[in-house]
Amino acid sequence: MTARILFRGHLTKGQGLQGIGVRVRFAVLIAAVLSMVTLISSIDLTPASAAKRNLPLESQTVPDAPVGAGQWYKVRGQLVNGSDIAAGATLTVKVAGVAGLPSSGVAAVAINIAAKGTSGDGTGQLIAYPSGVTIQDNTAIRFRKSIYNQNLLFLKVGADGSIKLKNDSSNVVRVYADAHGYTTALPGSTPGYTLVPLKPARIGQVSVPANGYALVSPLGKAGVPSGGVSDVLFTMSGKSSATGKLTVYESGGTLPGDTNLDYGLSLLVQNQVIGHLGADGKFKIQNTGTSAITVSLDAAGYLAKPSAAVTGSATLPITPYRLVNDVTVPAGGTHTVAPLGVGGVPASGVSGVYLNITNVYNQGSGVIRVYPSGTAASETHTVTFQEAMAYSGALPAKVGADGKVTVLNASSSAVRLWVDQFAYFKLPATGCTGAAAPATSAVKAAADPEPYHPTTVVQASPSAVGSLGLLELAYSDGIGRLMHGQADPSALGSIQWTPIHGQEGYYGQPALGEQADGRLNVLAHNLSGDVWSRTQVTKEPAAWGDWIDVHKPMGSTVTSARQDDTLVAFAVDGSGSLWALPQYGPNDPYQDWIDLGVSGVSTATAPIAVPVADGLRLFFLDAAGAWHTALYARGTVSGCASLSEPGFSGNASVVTYPGSRLRIFVRGTDGHILTKMQDGSGSFPQTWEQVGDLVAAGSPSAVLSPGSGKTEVVVRGTDDRIHSTGETIQGSGQWRAWVEAQPDYDTSVPATDPTAFAYSATNGPTWSFVFRTANQESRFYKPDGETTALAKTSPTFQGRALPKPPAAR
Repeated sequence: MTARILFRGHLTKGQGLQGIGVRVRFAVLIAAVLSMVTLISSIDLTPASAAKRNLPLESQTVPDAPVGAGQWYKVRGQLVNGSDIAAGATLTVKVAGVAGLPSSGVAAVAINIAAKGTSGDGTGQLIAYPSGVTIQDNTAIRFRKSIYNQNLLFLKVGADGSIKLKNDSSNVVRVYADAHGYTTALPGSTPGYTLVPLKPARIGQVSVPANGYALVSPLGKAGVPSGGVSDVLFTMSGKSSATGKLTVYESGGTLPGDTNLDYGLSLLVQNQVIGHLGADGKFKIQNTGTSAITVSLDAAGYLAKPSAAVTGSATLPITPYRLVNDVTVPAGGTHTVAPLGVGGVPASGVSGVYLNITNVYNQGSGVIRVYPSGTAASETHTVTFQEAMAYSGALPAKVGADGKVTVLNASSSAVRLWVDQFAYFKLPATGCTGAAAPATSAVKAAADPEPYHPTTVVQASPSAVGSLGLLELAYSDGIGRLMHGQADPSALGSIQWTPIHGQEGYYGQPALGEQADGRLNVLAHNLSGDVWSRTQVTKEPAAWGDWIDVHKPMGSTVTSARQDDTLVAFAVDGSGSLWALPQYGPNDPYQDWIDLGVSGVSTATAPIAVPVADGLRLFFLDAAGAWHTALYARGTVSGCASLSEPGFSGNASVVTYPGSRLRIFVRGTDGHILTKMQDGSGSFPQTWEQVGDLVAAGSPSAVLSPGSGKTEVVVRGTDDRIHSTGETIQGSGQWRAWVEAQPDYDTSVPATDPTAFAYSATNGPTWSFVFRTANQESRFYKPDGETTALAKTSPTFQGRALPKPPAAR
């Protein structure tokens, strides 16, 4: 039985040959059974007895995000059934205990309001606010006489479980209202959904037949991930010559009794919709009109499941607050809205706000577009208008890097705008809790073009049952080329090198990761300072897609690891802050960098990420040279702990044992290799253990041997030779004397630190290491007849030069 193995190396800028800084980091994932040998994910192998082998342990899924206040829970039911509100009157609407909502603890309700004037000229507006507070000037919805206007709001619920709707007009208005979800003031008994605001983007246009329906597949479109999504929030807009109603609900579900959008009379209408996805990831749009209608669907956010790769924001309602009061925006002009720090919204830690945009007294027709400040507008609708009337449209508005939102008047005439905010989206707490974060210190932020960073190695998953996955190798050379090599693990002489840098230049050690569908992804540090991503379009034959610039300069190089079925990259910016770059769904492009709230981190080495049962265990060096660790899970880090005193340099290497117990190896302040291992509670001891008496010039690279179950270590010594040690007995933490791993006849001088890795070949599982020389020649070393589980002697190695890459052009 063959299995998938992942391992990768990482670099450092410690002193080495010719003053060259080098670093190595790897993480190996193995799952195979060959004869009586057990290989376990992340190089897991039962350490207790050499005679007794356990069956493979299954990889554990990262636990769901914990419960918290402000999470969404799904309901759908009627709150108001055609009530008439007299001119100037107020209707109190009971929310708690109605339509499936709990009887207490409701913080906010997603309420879809439909209103139509029934007297006079039929025009006016409703003001919405929580019961028990003084009425605040705001617009919940503008209404008219000819048709029901609809608008979806996230509205704060009063302490008595009610909300109020005031008819702020001289005409009678008829109102329907339905609950489409709620949040709680305190953590619920089960995890709810969290909200992720998006820059509005078009899912597509859909034609819905008369008295029929259309199925919509939003996953993987318009910024919506391909997985981990419960609901999609989108603006639905359209126009028809006939009257009718559109209702959105999950595929496979029962048609609800309410309506999301009334249309007709050749009016351009829109409403924000929470589209709940069925088991197939789709929602249905039902048309109860007698004419087909084509609608545009523009995504503005989504609700993430507790199992999503990244936890979204909590929704915290405020008493409605007017941000913009009657501002004229010229045709084609914009107005910048600054929602942070006012009306009860914090000045930071906010991913977006829930806004209601109202335009009044326009001439002609057009569209209002809302998007994060500092970005370009896209062809989407937030508010559509025509016929010199007032219109309202709400959405979850993602804020830009400056915390602001842009409103664009995409029409041929000036409009007057009112903007109200009803809630904000609080980013999940992150950073090192339970211990002090690394002390902030000056850190370097500059591209490092030096050519001797270690090689990254990954064994791909097999392409067919019974086959062996290819070995994938990658490195950047001294002139900025990024080289990718593929080889049969049983015939490394067959390696084929391909330059994959295109027209760009790269430096440092690249990160390789395998997508959930088996395609290879590479992340590399561009000479511009940004991290760039490239993914194979097809695995076999290997064909690469385009490079994608993930815009943000980073001071360190990048590393990546697997969380569930998604990849997560990590790097340190020029000011020493630790960032994560996650996939939000399997096989998806990387999105934005996430600040993990850890400062003072060194840029001299990339952070290390190791898969464990409850997330990814991170290891990173601070600017003072002290090692730290923290747990990353679903977009946040927690539980930072210090592992060493200051003064360390170079990179660490980590191996994983069953139960997600980790052993870390570092180079000490005096050059000796040091190690410590987690105990049964997951804690690391205070003191380091010295591994023999070798004084190293580089950083250690360690691997759990699949043949013996013992931990093996290689490192570059001060004599510019690779040296080897390993456990005398499996899991003992007792080490053989250091010996040269290069045969006497081998005169090759390593210019990089070695990368040790385990893999499966025709003759069974084994391990090897590679390095490159000053001429960028790759050298490969494999144990010659690996020692038995109880032997105390060191293995000997057979080395060979791998074929050279193509000449530079």
